[in-house]
Amino acid sequence: MFIIAAILKLISIDSFEIYVYSFGLLNFLFTTIFSRLLIVGELLIGLMFIFKMKYKLVWRTTLIIQILFTLFLIYVMIFRNDDNCHCFGDLIELSPLESIIKNVAIIGVLFLIKTTRLQDYKATSKFVGLRKVLLAAAVIIPFVVTPMDSVYKMIYSSEKEISTVDFYQTLDKVVAMDFVDNDIVFDSTAQINMDGKQMVVIVSSGCKYCRLGVKKLSMMMRKNDIKSDNVNIFIWGSREGILNFREETLTDDFSYWHIMPHEAIDITLGKFPVFIMLKEKEIVNISDFRDIDESLLRYS
Repeated sequence: MFIIAAILKLISIDSFEIYVYSFGLLNFLFTTIFSRLLIVGELLIGLMFIFKMKYKLVWRTTLIIQILFTLFLIYVMIFRNDDNCHCFGDLIELSPLESIIKNVAIIGVLFLIKTTRLQDYKATSKFVGLRKVLLAAAVIIPFVVTPMDSVYKMIYSSEKEISTVDFYQTLDKVVAMDFVDNDIVFDSTAQINMDGKQMVVIVSSGCKYCRLGVKKLSMMMRKNDIKSDNVNIFIWGSREGILNFREETLTDDFSYWHIMPHEAIDITLGKFPVFIMLKEKEIVNISDFRDIDESLLRYS
């Protein structure tokens, strides 16, 4: 169970990172490290139970961890409105209450597997090599298979490109969107303000990474007490999709502009999301989902 939970978190690591970041305890860099350390811990617990290594220590450590996480989930259930606590990533959604029930069941199972004196088992020598390989893999894999954004950018850094001609032409075509009574009202008379420092984010309402990237940006801005006056979301999609996007990404105070799909694709060359930083209408930086961190806020 611990190994499965760790793998499912790793598969949806981007969502898991943002969930951990939403508690506002760490900056995003340390959040990416801490998230992977949690996954490493689950993998190690699972493997050490399988091989009965340090059985007494692992049993007690697991019991303490389950109790602490249960107390944490009680806090989440009382003070937050989370639909998914991300115990099993995005693929298996559990509410805080459901996860509390799961933890209580795990604690019960821990007592079922408890030996009379919690004696450490002696592993046979034929598994020593396998144990070392698997334990080393458990520590390394979360950091290598899904590298942190800061590492990813160093390894896979590339020049971000957009069609600047299409971008500047589109500035006169986007239509302002006002949100009234859970509906969208279009205002074709409004003109976008490009004075000073501005950020334009081009997204599709149905794009998973667009949602994650914009949500990450909005959380960072809130945590650092930065106003969103100079952030403009250029979005395309259905009304329902746009309304859900705005709610899910916590961007009620951002400026929304409707862009035609073909115009968005022409600008971004088919890659979403794209974050375009401007100063006095001049493009000074182009970023993608992996580039969103606190350093972007210094520009804002």
